[in-house]
Amino acid sequence: MKKYLSQFAASGLVLVFWGATLAFAGNTAQQKPPIKLGTSGSNVNDINASFCCTGTLGSLVKDTSGNLYILSNNHVLARSNAGKTGEDIMQRGYVDTVPVCSKTGTINVATLSKFVTLNFSGGNNTVDAAIAKVISGEVSTNGTILEIGTLSATTVSPSVGLKVEKSGRTTALTTGSIGAINVTVTVSGYGPCGLGTETAKFVSQFQINSSTFSSSGDSGSLIVTQPSAGKTPNPVGLLFAGSSTSTIANPISSVLTALGVSFVSTAMEAPLEAPMDPELERVSQLKDRYDDYLLNLPGVVGHGVSLSQDGSGRPVIVLFLKDSNVPVENLPVTIEGVSVETQITGEFRTRINCSHAAEK
Repeated sequence: MKKYLSQFAASGLVLVFWGATLAFAGNTAQQKPPIKLGTSGSNVNDINASFCCTGTLGSLVKDTSGNLYILSNNHVLARSNAGKTGEDIMQRGYVDTVPVCSKTGTINVATLSKFVTLNFSGGNNTVDAAIAKVISGEVSTNGTILEIGTLSATTVSPSVGLKVEKSGRTTALTTGSIGAINVTVTVSGYGPCGLGTETAKFVSQFQINSSTFSSSGDSGSLIVTQPSAGKTPNPVGLLFAGSSTSTIANPISSVLTALGVSFVSTAMEAPLEAPMDPELERVSQLKDRYDDYLLNLPGVVGHGVSLSQDGSGRPVIVLFLKDSNVPVENLPVTIEGVSVETQITGEFRTRINCSHAAEK
């Protein structure tokens, strides 16, 4: 069975059982320390009388003094701004314990250290990120991620068409390519146990247009390049949200800058990054000037910069739509000569996984 699960994971497929996403065992299993990352984890306080929540302990970073930290999302490690410094972070997460929502068999692997405060009052957010200081001996010090291995410390900027992969709690190892950059989206699902009503606006994100790249519980996963033979993957982004068709992530350079950390790595490679195409950059700047206008169009839940669906390679503005009932005839088809295309994504929510607590 494990062999077949690995094959499913490598292909990016999600197993479904009676309508619910079934997590891959390797990423939800209780590990013996030092643990590998890309694994199930929770803040020990991310639980109430009815629900508990779990995300992904994504990757290993360090500060300028060499202290080691687990990198994940604010809404995973810091409970959507409610966390307090010193709160324990456990592996595996509450949803994966037996009985569910218990601490049975879990180990504390880190303590909450720092998070970027999320703005729920209409202002722009650029990252959903937090770090937790590693408890000595509990986490692999070379930064190994399940199914991926070790990383290069050199980051890569997201670009349209870049092939990427990630390893996360729910869907394990999946692959895809970046569909849109400079993305603005509204993300819901913030609050207690991931079931709150808070909504946050994010700018300068990127999108992976794939229904199988992530699912609930994959929040906090590190997105990396698909490496060529003999190369180590480069960090690209921090996964935090998605819809039925898409995944949304923070560019990793923004995350590292906001938290003042860098990656733990055994390699320092300098990938050749092509400069952004001038026309793509022009369209991106144009989109930014119309940011609020576009986001407030009826039925629009986000927008970004992509390449035309007609295969011409022309940069376009893409509008993400709530559903197929949005009247597209009321949406602009061009802005200052730049084509505007649409994509039905559904609404975006945080990618945390929550479960009912067991009856007592």
